Amino acid sequence: MIQPDSNGLYHPASESDIIDLINYAVQNKRQVRVRGAAESVSNAVYTDGYTGQAGSSNINIELDQLRTVTPDKATMQVTVGGGCNLGFDPFDPSGVSKADDSNNLFFQLNQLGWAIPNVPNAIHQTVAGFISTGSSGGSMQHSFDECILSVRMIDGTGKIQVFTKSGNLDDQFYGVIVSMGLLGIITQVTLQCVPAFNITGTQTTSVATATEFDFFGPGNSTQVSFQEFLTNTEFTDIMWWPFETLKRAIVWKAHTMTSADYNQQTGYPPNFLPKPYQSLFYLKDTGSHQLPVELVFATGFKLIATWPDWFNVLFETNEASEKRAAELKPLVELIFPYIYPMLANISFPCNTPANPPQVFWDNWLGSLPMDKFEYSNNLFDLAYAEMWIPVEKTMAVVDAMQNLYDTAGYAATGFYTTVILAAKSSNFWLSPAYNQNVVRINIMWFNKNIGDPVAYFQQFWSLMESNGIPFRPHWGKSLPAMGDAYMTANYPKWSEWKTLRGQMDPNQIFVTDYWRTQLAIPPLAD
Repeated sequence: MIQPDSNGLYHPASESDIIDLINYAVQNKRQVRVRGAAESVSNAVYTDGYTGQAGSSNINIELDQLRTVTPDKATMQVTVGGGCNLGFDPFDPSGVSKADDSNNLFFQLNQLGWAIPNVPNAIHQTVAGFISTGSSGGSMQHSFDECILSVRMIDGTGKIQVFTKSGNLDDQFYGVIVSMGLLGIITQVTLQCVPAFNITGTQTTSVATATEFDFFGPGNSTQVSFQEFLTNTEFTDIMWWPFETLKRAIVWKAHTMTSADYNQQTGYPPNFLPKPYQSLFYLKDTGSHQLPVELVFATGFKLIATWPDWFNVLFETNEASEKRAAELKPLVELIFPYIYPMLANISFPCNTPANPPQVFWDNWLGSLPMDKFEYSNNLFDLAYAEMWIPVEKTMAVVDAMQNLYDTAGYAATGFYTTVILAAKSSNFWLSPAYNQNVVRINIMWFNKNIGDPVAYFQQFWSLMESNGIPFRPHWGKSLPAMGDAYMTANYPKWSEWKTLRGQMDPNQIFVTDYWRTQLAIPPLAD
């Protein structure tokens, strides 16, 4: 049997290696988990007791050796190894994912003139990890799930199983994919691709009440409703800063270019002249030198977002310094709400005639992954909780959140941004978009803060409950307390999925304490 590396990760080179690890785990009552890109919360990724070093009795796997990309040009389909990243992962501990993207999925598809129509904002995730958590790009018109034609898995008994898409929505294919690694290890995925395409779009920064849609209302003579905007905009991502002295929104949107979108400035196919989207934090020309805005903003944001924790630590050396801190703290608290907008204006000032919205046009791979810069540069260390809510509840959820921000103030807003996206209805049983188009509310917490992010997120989960707004969480992010009653009420195929899980992992080698608690999986009888 293969052995782990210094990080305590096993690197199987074949399905036979995985079967050996599973058989060992069954015989010795060990847990098995697959790392992916480790984008999910740590407890959702690893086995119990994993420390990031060799020595764990459980088995944590990285599929960096299973990343082949095999296209079928006749059908425009691709079969890809489960460990292949969608794009470059700069924090891949194996170092296999290449910075030139040559061995990552999306680059290879683009080289073929192909694309996937639903592309996430950041593309470091592995194929298996992305689909296992029900993840999605920001679009209600395109679905990654619909591209999945088959998966090849090794279940908890060491058996290789292949599940193929069918028209029968009760087929087990629809149960095995969004399963958080609890049914088996995905070694291959076959995807239906589309021809590569170009996009054009804008990014507009304004106060929240001045967006092109009616952010907080049902729509009016000049603004469509937020729900209508999310439904009809092909690709979109909204960043909302609810802090009392900011109340700003950045609306990024794009659509597939048609013949009417091409002109002399953009060039015409096949002589297209891309003007890529520029991140909020790209290098800006200050005249005399290049100012690394991303560094300035990230540093300032960390200081503001972790207030007053760093301030208390700074002045806790002795009684005199603590007294001085007590004198200074009210002054700092007074000026912080005005420093924050000044900091924001360095990177994303509201648009004016002198500072118009950004306009861009690019190929699909160049600008749909709009957050890859922030991720690759590790600008922000954040925890997330994402609620997927029926799109019909868009106005209700935004209004409820604004009421919370107004009444709770800083305790609710922090200095954070909330990201709002859309996702198309899915047929996968445990997808948070199962049988419904959704608005996605992605709430952030700065990990340098002293405290528990789950305690911060709880106010939003409780808000949904008190307002009668149903939601399903993103499986890779912080989760509320769920259990069997919650799952039964919110996932119509929960009972069938539980039965399937028991069949595919009868020894519960994929079940950790975290997942046992979240999904109320009863322990095996002695």
